[in-house]
Amino acid sequence: MRRRTVLAGMGVAGLLATGCGNGGSSPGAGGDVDISDTEMEAEIEFAIWESDFDWKSVIEGFNEKYPKVTVQMTSTPFKDFFTRLQTQASGGNLPDAFMMNGPNFQLYAGHDKLVSLEKVIEDGELDFANYPEAMGKLYTFEDSHYAVPTSYDSIGLWFNKKHFEKAGVDLPTDEWAWDDLHEASKTISEKLKGDGVYGFAGGAYNQELFYNLIFQAGGKVLNEDATKAEYESEGSREALQFLRDMVEDGSSPSIQTTADTSPDELFKSGKAAMVYGGSFRVAGYADSAVADDIQVVRLPQGKQRGVVLHGGAVVAHADGDEVDAATAFAVYTGTKEAQEIIGKAGASIPAFSGTEKGYIDAHPEYDLKVFPESAEEYGFEYPVSANTQAWLEVETDMVPKILAGDLGVDEGTKQLDEKIDALLAEGADQ
Repeated sequence: MRRRTVLAGMGVAGLLATGCGNGGSSPGAGGDVDISDTEMEAEIEFAIWESDFDWKSVIEGFNEKYPKVTVQMTSTPFKDFFTRLQTQASGGNLPDAFMMNGPNFQLYAGHDKLVSLEKVIEDGELDFANYPEAMGKLYTFEDSHYAVPTSYDSIGLWFNKKHFEKAGVDLPTDEWAWDDLHEASKTISEKLKGDGVYGFAGGAYNQELFYNLIFQAGGKVLNEDATKAEYESEGSREALQFLRDMVEDGSSPSIQTTADTSPDELFKSGKAAMVYGGSFRVAGYADSAVADDIQVVRLPQGKQRGVVLHGGAVVAHADGDEVDAATAFAVYTGTKEAQEIIGKAGASIPAFSGTEKGYIDAHPEYDLKVFPESAEEYGFEYPVSANTQAWLEVETDMVPKILAGDLGVDEGTKQLDEKIDALLAEGADQ
C-alpha cells in the first residue's frame, strides 16, 4: 500500500449519480442502528485493499461473538481500490463494509453513504477515547463519527549507522532539531560523495515529509474548516524553504532524482544515510540490504514537535441490506481483541491504545516504540476536505516545482493557495 501520497480518489459525480441517501432517515444521516443482537443472521461483503493484515483471524474473532453472520472478504490492489468503489457507488452496489482512508472519507460521509456511529457510541459499544485523537478527528464529519480506525501511520527518522560512522558524524537522537538534520546531511553528502551516498533522501512527499515539517514550523495546509489553503502561512513557507535549501546545497538529492527513485528505495539500497519513513516501512526495511545497519528515532523538531497521522478505517454502507451486521463488523475491527490481531502482523500500528506491543515486538531490532509515542504526544491529523483528491493533484504538481527552484517559495505558495482555494470552493458547492 502506497500511503506516502494517499492519492487514490473518486469523483463526486460517481456519488451524485446515486443520490444523497435518504436524507435524515438514513443511518448515514444519523438514523438508528442496533448491533446488540449477537444472534443476528446475515451475510455481508467486506472489501479491503491488499495489505499484510491478518483479516482472516479478525473475521474468525468476530464470528465468535456473531456466529451467524457470514463475512465474505474481497481484496483489491490499493491502486485500484477506490476506482472500484466508484464503480460500485455509481451502480448502487457498494459492499456492506469496506476499508476507508482519509482523503476519500468526507466525500462518502458527505453524501450519506456511510453509517453514522453515534448510536453505537451512545449504546456504549464504541469509545473513540481508545484511539489517537488525530484519528478520531480524521474520521469525523459534521461532528459525527462514521469510521472505526483499524491502524495508523506515524513517521520517524530512519538512519544508517555505517554511513554515520564512516563520515565521522554523531548518530541522530530523539533530541535532534532541524539544524542538526541539515548539518549532518550536508557533512555526510560531502564526505561520502565518492560512494554516491546522500546525507538525506528528501523529495516532495507529503505524508512522510513536508506535512510534518509544516506542522513543526507552526504552519498549516488547510484552515480549521478546510475552506482555505494555508501554504502561504509563515510556517508552511519556512518548511518548504528548509527542504529547498537542502536540495540546493546537496544535502538531499535533486527533486528529479527522488522522482525517478523514491527516497525509500534510495535508503534501502544504501544510497542515503537518512530518510523520513513511515511506521509501515519496517517490513520492507527489515528485508532490505541495509537491515542490520539501520535504526529509527523521533523526527527532528522545528519550532515545536509534530508528526502527521494517517491510517485506515472500516465503514459500513448506509444503504446496504445488512446495515446492523455490517456495522457490528466495523465496530468489532476496532476492538482491543481485533486490534491485537492486527498488531501481531507487524504491518502497521493498531489504532486501539495499548495494543501496540504486537507491532513493536514484531521487529525488536528497531526502536519502534518511537512511532506510537510520537503519535500520542504530538500527532496531527492528515489534512482532508470533501474533495481532497482534486487539490492533492495540484499540490503534487506544484510542490516539486517549489522545492526544485522552478518557482520561488513566496510566489509558489501564493499560486498554490489560489488554485487550492478555487477547488475547495467548488467542493463546497457540490
